[in-house]
Amino acid sequence: MKYLVLFVVVIVGLMLIKKSQQQRSVPPPKPQARTPQVPEQMLPCAHCGVHVPSSRCVWRDGKPYCSEDHARLGS
Repeated sequence: MKYLVLFVVVIVGLMLIKKSQQQRSVPPPKPQARTPQVPEQMLPCAHCGVHVPSSRCVWRDGKPYCSEDHARLGS
């Protein structure tokens, strides 16, 4: 019986040693090169002054508005 316990302890010890060696040999992943993003220009609404991304602006008479309602109301 004592040989069986000794055998199990030796096997578990070998497994732990092997696992720790595998973790050390794996190189850390390299961070991927990210292209810097250019922030979008924010424009103030001609009616209320809230800043809105230029891609979401509603344009009337050359002025940016935050919504159709404010574009209808004007400045």
